[in-house]
Amino acid sequence: MDGISLVLQDAYGRVQLGGLPSKDFRELAFVINASISKPPGTGDPPSTEAEDSDQKAKKIIPHSYGNVALQVTLLGLSLFEKMTVKLLNHELPQDLRLYTLNLFQVLHEEFSFISSTFALFGNNDRLVSHLAAKCVSSLLICELQSSNAGGVVMETMCEEVFQMHSSCSKLDAGVWSLTAVMKELLKGNTEHKSEQIEKLLTRMDPVITSLYSSLFQSEDTRRTGDWGTALTTFMDLLEALTAARFRLGICVSSQRLLFIQTPVLLQLLDSPLDYFVKKHVLLLLKKILLQRTGEDWLLGAVSPTTHGYPYHAEDMVALTDSVLQAVACGWLKHVPVRTGPGFFGGTKESCSEEGADDVMLRAVSLVLLKCLEYQTKSANSKSGSQTIHVLRYLNKLLQFLSQHCVQLRQSGHPCLCVSLVFVDQDDDMMEAARALIILHTHQKSLGVPSEAGSCSVGLNPHCHFVLLLRGLAFDHSVLLDFLISSETCFLEYVVRYLKLLREDWEGFCFSCQLIEVQGFQRHGKWRKNRSQTSPLHGRSSFSEQARGSHSGDSLSDVCLGLSACPRLVDYGSSEDSGEEEEEEEMDVCVGSSDTAQSAAAGSHSAEGGREWISLPDCKDSQETSNHPVAFVRCTQTSLARKVVLCLMELRTVISRLQKKNLFPYNPASLVKLLTLIEEKSELVS
Repeated sequence: MDGISLVLQDAYGRVQLGGLPSKDFRELAFVINASISKPPGTGDPPSTEAEDSDQKAKKIIPHSYGNVALQVTLLGLSLFEKMTVKLLNHELPQDLRLYTLNLFQVLHEEFSFISSTFALFGNNDRLVSHLAAKCVSSLLICELQSSNAGGVVMETMCEEVFQMHSSCSKLDAGVWSLTAVMKELLKGNTEHKSEQIEKLLTRMDPVITSLYSSLFQSEDTRRTGDWGTALTTFMDLLEALTAARFRLGICVSSQRLLFIQTPVLLQLLDSPLDYFVKKHVLLLLKKILLQRTGEDWLLGAVSPTTHGYPYHAEDMVALTDSVLQAVACGWLKHVPVRTGPGFFGGTKESCSEEGADDVMLRAVSLVLLKCLEYQTKSANSKSGSQTIHVLRYLNKLLQFLSQHCVQLRQSGHPCLCVSLVFVDQDDDMMEAARALIILHTHQKSLGVPSEAGSCSVGLNPHCHFVLLLRGLAFDHSVLLDFLISSETCFLEYVVRYLKLLREDWEGFCFSCQLIEVQGFQRHGKWRKNRSQTSPLHGRSSFSEQARGSHSGDSLSDVCLGLSACPRLVDYGSSEDSGEEEEEEEMDVCVGSSDTAQSAAAGSHSAEGGREWISLPDCKDSQETSNHPVAFVRCTQTSLARKVVLCLMELRTVISRLQKKNLFPYNPASLVKLLTLIEEKSELVS
């Protein structure tokens, strides 16, 4: 045993430095095979009736298996995996490359190394099983990238691993190994990447299809709770398959399973399976609907371009239709939302006093909103469009969110659901807001909702935008950061909203008045979340104070506070911009001095847990605090003016950056829309 260990250590060190092992490749092949031939945890010791190679290994490896034997096995697997990875990365010198290829040939032809490695998938030691899976995945990638059309590794994987439709470590390691191959091929920059993945999927397609039915449609899977690892590992494989479809346009039948057999996936949420499995299901559906599959490991990869690929439109319609049918049948009642922090996919803070899992709330919300968006687009594209009951589904979603979010129940305004549920996840918030605009436009084209009717189900995009700006303390520099960043769909969202604002100014004014009248309770924990957990709100102590600006903070205070906030984009540091920008910003604030002085003179009073503002210079001010309508007439311009002022400052900054060629893209259309909004500003003067 010590002799094998010394040989493996010497070879590993030499290969690590790019040198040749001291042993001949045939001797090293024998040592590597001896190290993994019968490690601890695989069953009985070697038989005395073994072949010659096993007899030699038996002389070296004693019958008393223990930690030393385990370490030798791990060292042998590590050496083989290291040599395979270097061979894949083309890091080996020519002499070492030839040595490695000869070593692999001897291991395969004389020692049946591939079958021995697959046998380690079922080892009781998880580390041994994992290292064996890594070796097989590296071997499979080498096989796909070479001219070897035999597919020995692939054939062995199909025969020995995926035919085992039982929950065991061997199946888990096999699925993980195939998933690792898919990820590495997708991340690679080889010119034949599509051909390699297509060759792999064509061979594995029947096996994956059979495994999908075995895992998700089996009654045993849903009745017992010990399938968690197998199911989540297989869902990772499904995500990799979908990522290959979205990015490369490859489409075999196994890549369509998740779309056309969505109901069997949804049924997992009403089963005794562990909570993390059900959470994984929703997160997978969310990634697919947002076309973000593989975003965690495809760093720097191009965006999905699935339009025109085979079956994409009909498969998305099938998936979304399955989800909406399930929701109509009460599926949301079976979606579990635990109390306590989310351990993956979100922060440990929660929007609810009970500590409901915000990750689940966001996933459910986006899955339903994106399904409604796809269905409305599909209905609009068909002649004689079918009716999509958007308000009915949104009402079900609102009931689900209210059940788990205390602040939403206490707020009295359903449109706060976007701000509360997506409080610290900016990309998801923008996706939700954009989807709600599309749904609002669809409903408006049918003549269904009024502003008040939209608010009743949280569908009023004016409320969403105003509440978003209020949450950002009306800081136009944060909007600029959003516009420059490519991490969210904010540009598309804000363009859609500005077009809506241009056509529906009265609805905007109504929403501002409604928000001012209701006042909203200010919940301490939510304010803490906004200031501590959101990546955009760690700016200054002023940001926390400015978040309450709807309660009567003066516009001059807001302007001074915004100028004091640090900015991600220091647009004021460009050449010849300092004095000019200071004068222009002061002019903007001075132009609003009348409103600022009247607001600064306001006093606060509380009624029913909500904050109200009474202005002493208003006519019949004593009646204002008791009559919301009179309150609106006196202060109807305060919140709307802050929104307009923020957009005016944004337009000024974008125009200045555009003139200096400092903006990353052509913002002409955006500037035009912002200019049109400024022309509407006299309506709130």
